[in-house]
Amino acid sequence: MPVHNPDSINVEEKPGVSIVIAIKNGHKSFTSYLEEILKQDYPLFEIIIVDDYSDPGALDGLHKLVSLHPHLKLIQSTTSSGKKNALILGIQKASFPYILCTDADCFPQTSHWIEGMMRYADPGTLVLGYSPYEKRKGLLNLWIRFETLITGMQYLSWAGHGKAYMGVGRNLLFPRDWFLKTQPFSEVMHVPYGDDDLIVQRASGQLKIIPSMDQQTFVVSQPETTWKAWWRQKHRHMSAGHHYQVSSWLKPGILGMALTGHWFIFPLIWHQMYPWLLICFLIALPLRWIRYATWTRKLGDRDTLLLYPLLEAAYALYLAVMGFFTLINRKKTWN
Repeated sequence: MPVHNPDSINVEEKPGVSIVIAIKNGHKSFTSYLEEILKQDYPLFEIIIVDDYSDPGALDGLHKLVSLHPHLKLIQSTTSSGKKNALILGIQKASFPYILCTDADCFPQTSHWIEGMMRYADPGTLVLGYSPYEKRKGLLNLWIRFETLITGMQYLSWAGHGKAYMGVGRNLLFPRDWFLKTQPFSEVMHVPYGDDDLIVQRASGQLKIIPSMDQQTFVVSQPETTWKAWWRQKHRHMSAGHHYQVSSWLKPGILGMALTGHWFIFPLIWHQMYPWLLICFLIALPLRWIRYATWTRKLGDRDTLLLYPLLEAAYALYLAVMGFFTLINRKKTWN
């Protein structure tokens, strides 16, 4: 097990953590980011890599990686393919009482990721972490980071009010015993995506769910580089909404419906000249802009702030189009 700066943490007071990563043909990005996990300032943790039937070349790459880092544990799926089966296998093989999930294309923003998440850890607690996307040049990257921040605002704030409905599998901590006892995937094994959201929804009412907005606990994810790849990714994410309970679906739905309605009635303000609509528009948009500014101080990506009105209008259109597209064409795979 890797031990880093043991004097900074009392080993006797800190339980071990098993980092579980399901991977399918993603060894190259994982190799690039592994060092950021290895240098975590936490006394006792293991890294469990579960291969979900990668192609032979990618699997060979994982074996070579493990040969260079003997403390890594590589497990190959022996049941049906799919991320849920891979995660279940990794959690079953874990040695420690807490499971910290992330993905192969992510890296912790600081060396205090594990320590920061474990500050909230308890046998009756699930911790929701945040995962921004890496900043790069271009309109697509700006859009990805804006959309991710809007999503984070929603699920972190709802969780803070005791009404959690989703999380991100790139940064999620929960007790191993709870997972093995409740088997949160048992009724949704046929759903090839949304494992993070469905874990959180199953935990709601069973565990105390705490959001972590400490930037030391953020996990940075590698963004898509083409609009086509981003569309496929978001299609998969939104397809999970078909399996939400109504109460869970309504939480993000409220904002989506409000924004879509706000921007779709905008033409009526000018053509029909309804004074009350104009007043609502002029008041509501600045209020949301101010609220967004507050969240950028917590989560980052402040360079998106100046363009907020344009980005929000595009977001409303995106929700309407993607919602309709997902309704008629559900994603069938997890990657």
